[in-house]
Amino acid sequence: MPLNKIIQEKRKKIGLTQEQIAEYLGVSTPAVNKWERGATYPDISLLPPLARLLKIDLNTLLCFNEGLSEQEVGRFCKEVIDVIRKNGFDCGFSMGVKKIQEYPNCGFLIHSTALLLDGALIMSGMSAGDKQKYDSKITALYERAAKCEDDRRRNEAVFMLASRYKGRGEYGKAQEMLDLLPERSALDKIKLQADLYIVQNRLDEAAGLLERKLLIEINEIQAILLSLVDIAVKEDKNQAASHIAELSRDAAELFELWDYSSYIAPLQVAIAQENVQDSILLLKSILSAASTLWEIEKSPLYRHISVNGNKGKVGANILPTLLAEIENDPKYGYLHLSAEFKQLLKQYRAKCEKI
Repeated sequence: MPLNKIIQEKRKKIGLTQEQIAEYLGVSTPAVNKWERGATYPDISLLPPLARLLKIDLNTLLCFNEGLSEQEVGRFCKEVIDVIRKNGFDCGFSMGVKKIQEYPNCGFLIHSTALLLDGALIMSGMSAGDKQKYDSKITALYERAAKCEDDRRRNEAVFMLASRYKGRGEYGKAQEMLDLLPERSALDKIKLQADLYIVQNRLDEAAGLLERKLLIEINEIQAILLSLVDIAVKEDKNQAASHIAELSRDAAELFELWDYSSYIAPLQVAIAQENVQDSILLLKSILSAASTLWEIEKSPLYRHISVNGNKGKVGANILPTLLAEIENDPKYGYLHLSAEFKQLLKQYRAKCEKI
């Protein structure tokens, strides 16, 4: 909170008028009025008596150690998302940077803003060249968060940096980040917390924790299977790649994931083999799935999960980004001569225009 707001709120809280503050400090009432409007600041010699008068310490008066609560950061992130939707990514990015300048030591804010902007940039549909000017700045935010005192946020930021460096081919830096991360604890806090909720008959809370954990774990398994497909493809082990891809598809169906997840690994194999027919069939399924929201709570496995306070609304806005990738990524180049592929893109471009 800015200095002027601190003075105004604390003055009102203890029931003093601007005139009384001015009288007690030996200044004019207009001077106090200017402090509270942010037009001017108190003289440095007045700060200690002003803090004592307002019954706060200097750190509080000057916001020296002040951060934001998780609730405040959450509200701010929603505001940024709204700004991005209404006014574009650049406006939301500027809003995030300005907030961090106001709270430069709030690791949670810095990391949350970096994650939000990172995701929004991916979904923006910008060209690679346009994304580049923001990408390095988002990396810099992760690097700042990786130095914060909050262990959880620091480790999350370090993990994101490791992933980013790997994606850029900066393998040395990626390894440095990974070496900073602790091994996963053998003690499962989430399971223990859920068991505690169960014995207290707080069943909704227990189920919500366990369902989110299950969703995280199965998505991690899916990520591992995709990496194993990639390895098999690079080893020229096509049969093994196809087998692992089928396991990935079966797992997605078994654990009732979004239909979109079922086709990722098989498509990865079809692309590696440049199999035009299989690729188009799988792209049809993927684009169809991407056009359909995943109603999570309809699955008995995830019926307690709420996404951003709005149950069953996963998958929105992915279609334009997916189309842009299919059209522009060189790995789909072998499909560009196919009339069926061109017709498929045309069909879904038209659908995007109606969204």
